[in-house]
Amino acid sequence: MKLLKFLFIILTYALLSCSKSTTSKDPSSKKNKSTDSNSQLAKYDLDSKNPAVIKLPKELTEISGITMTPDGRLFAQQDENGIIYQADYANGIITKKFALGNPVIKDDFEDIAFANNKFYLLKSSGDIYEFDEGVDGEAVEFKIYKTELNHANDVEGLCFDAETNSLLLACKGASGTGDNEDKTIYSFSLDSMKLNKTPRFILSHDEIKKNFNPSGIEKNPFTGTYFIIAANGNEIIEISKEGKILGRNSLPADIHMQPEGITFSKDRNLLISNEGKSGKGYIVIYNYKE
Repeated sequence: MKLLKFLFIILTYALLSCSKSTTSKDPSSKKNKSTDSNSQLAKYDLDSKNPAVIKLPKELTEISGITMTPDGRLFAQQDENGIIYQADYANGIITKKFALGNPVIKDDFEDIAFANNKFYLLKSSGDIYEFDEGVDGEAVEFKIYKTELNHANDVEGLCFDAETNSLLLACKGASGTGDNEDKTIYSFSLDSMKLNKTPRFILSHDEIKKNFNPSGIEKNPFTGTYFIIAANGNEIIEISKEGKILGRNSLPADIHMQPEGITFSKDRNLLISNEGKSGKGYIVIYNYKE
């Protein structure tokens, strides 16, 4: 009888230990909340059931990327052609638009960034288009820079890092490291106009959800950290300058149907653009709170 009791205790302990081990290794079991005291995600009410939603004109139903200029103007692009839109994010009205080339370039564009008085447009293949701002209705000239990335990498996110004078490119697809469960962010120097073949950041699959596939990235100009969103996975994470994950939060699917672009306003508010799918594209605004 004592032997049976002893065996029962050992078996119970083994099952509990196995359960704890499995839970600790599954990143999807982690709470989608800020996990570090230095995280800025808690400064935004990302769980709000009624955030500010700005609907956009039909032209931006397929809105893909957004960027803010230093003087506080919002620019957007959609993923089917090289038309750049300036929009008033208080009401969604388009105030001007200009195009790349005449006829306008048509391709799979994923994101837009503004750096050193130039605009940069990103293709999913990793190609980067550089051009000046145009006046309303103008067709502007552009330069194309090839990178070492390609369609397999499925590059979707683009942002400017003033500290290193470089563009950061977030890959949704193949990481380029040999472990495609990881997600990588590469750096493209605006001094040499070349890609650093070594990833700037590696988001290990041990630390992110299995379905976290980056769709947008932006450097928080007030903290120097980076906010990364994923349309597939409906989540936002914040990483430090060193690439450490500081916080994470889910993005409610009933509010964010397909989060694609991200930027910050001059008053520190967080803007996330969403493709319309069955309706119009729109921007969700989360106000910064002290």
